[in-house]
Parts: sequence; C-alpha cells; structure tokens
Amino acid sequence: MVLRVSLICLLLACAGCGGESFPVAPVSGTVTLNGKPLAGARVGFEPKRSGEDAAAGPGSYGTTHEQGRFRLVSLDDRPGAVIGTHRVWIRTFKGKEGPNGIIETVVEEKVPARYNSQTELTFDVPAEGTDTADLALTSR
Repeated sequence: MVLRVSLICLLLACAGCGGESFPVAPVSGTVTLNGKPLAGARVGFEPKRSGEDAAAGPGSYGTTHEQGRFRLVSLDDRPGAVIGTHRVWIRTFKGKEGPNGIIETVVEEKVPARYNSQTELTFDVPAEGTDTADLALTSR
C-alpha cells in the first residue's frame, strides 16, 4: 500500500513538471565541433534540482541545422527552457531497430562522451532568455 501511494505521488509530481510553476525563457544558440558548425545534432537541456525541490521542471530539446544553430522547445511544448542551471548534452548518434531487435547504427556519434553520456556541460538560462547559448566542442 505504501509503495502504491508513493508511486501515485511520484506520478502526480511528474504530471506537474510542466506548466507555469516552471517559467521558461527563449533559448537558441550554435553548436560547433573543432570550430566547425555541427549539423544534425540533438541538444538537450535538463534543469538541475536546487535545494529540497523534488522537481526541477521539464527538459528542453532542439536539433541543429546546417549552420549548427538550434532553438529549444520544452517537453511541455513551450518555446525555450526552464530558467536556471541545466545539465546539457549533445548527440549525433542515430540508430534504427533491425532484425531481432538489435539497434543498427545509421549515423555514428561524432561528439565525445564528455558532451553526452558523461556530459561536463552546464548552462545557466537567464530570465530574459538568450540567443547566444553557444556550445564550442572539441574532439580532443
């Protein structure tokens, strides 16, 4: 019974992760790898929890175009990202499910793990938003 009540509370808390309780600001920028625009990369901003808060708000995501530019949209479909500090990751890997459920690589990962699965990147989204969320990556 306690487990069921805990699960229901967790689901209700997640349902409240969007909405106006987490204000967002517009965020866009450019991703470069070794000084060159990185096209077709997925960029993710995941808000960090602060203090005792159980929820930090919805994440935001975007995809870079040919010049490496991206614009974020939150998981609850608002333009931008939650105001505050975010953990940032960038990925280029694309896969598809092949025979027997095995994932086949369609696009190789170009970005070092320190920017995706083991990301070291953070970004502070200001209340007024920004169009200079520029992320300069290196493969070294």
